Amino acid sequence: MVSLVGRPNVGKSSLLNRILGSKVSIVSRRPQTTWREIDGIYTDESAQIVIVDSPGLHKRKERFLSKIANQSARGAGSGADIICQVIDSRYWRDEDQNVLEHFLDRETPLWLILNKIDLFASSDQILPRIESVKEKYAWDQIVPVSARSGYNCEYLASLLGQAVPEGQAGYPSETLTNTSPKFLAAELIREQVFRQMGDEIPYCTGVDLSVFKQHTDGTIEIDAEIFCETAGQKAAIIGSQGVRLKSIGSAARKQISLGFDAPVRLSLRVKVK
Repeated sequence: MVSLVGRPNVGKSSLLNRILGSKVSIVSRRPQTTWREIDGIYTDESAQIVIVDSPGLHKRKERFLSKIANQSARGAGSGADIICQVIDSRYWRDEDQNVLEHFLDRETPLWLILNKIDLFASSDQILPRIESVKEKYAWDQIVPVSARSGYNCEYLASLLGQAVPEGQAGYPSETLTNTSPKFLAAELIREQVFRQMGDEIPYCTGVDLSVFKQHTDGTIEIDAEIFCETAGQKAAIIGSQGVRLKSIGSAARKQISLGFDAPVRLSLRVKVK
């Protein structure tokens, strides 16, 4: 098992999705969109790896889902064969140092993944950046990647496959995640809330599905509740005459339908919790 750890918004979810070649973890420009661990399962001809996408560890005031996210992040790496700390390769922030220090007392191999190298103005900047982060810790491996372009992601997966202990494959080769379909559908709805609300809605937005059922004709029926912390947030999500909620629902329905390859009936409500 491999655990992806790091501060919020360094691209852990994008990296997992890129390695798997499919979306199993939601992605947004907003930090802290992952609030529970997501297991992706990578299989090639020589290895099968369970890759865990952990929430970003941060120090903002803990409220509701932020508490859940930080609790999950602090427990990340437990039972992992390799811990991969993912950073934005352009920076080493205090939060990156905090993440590193959180895992220093473990005997698990610690790799550094330099993500977003496509954002460097020149490839000549990459090697000096690698040399500079070597001063932070004696990493077992340092791998530069770009989750956005896919650069070096296949190579990273190959390295991980060679490094994890040998054992029997635990899942069929076509399996991409052991996360439940109900949870994935909820995450796709939550992704659209973040994408369409921008900075209007904080990290604490969550989604609960009271109904998730596939009918005999293949149609998936979903009743979902978006929950937030204040009446003002609720009003913002619903929008004038319900326009924004309808837009969120339409986009989420499309993504769920694509993900499950089935028609979807989706009903959304918003609740302060």
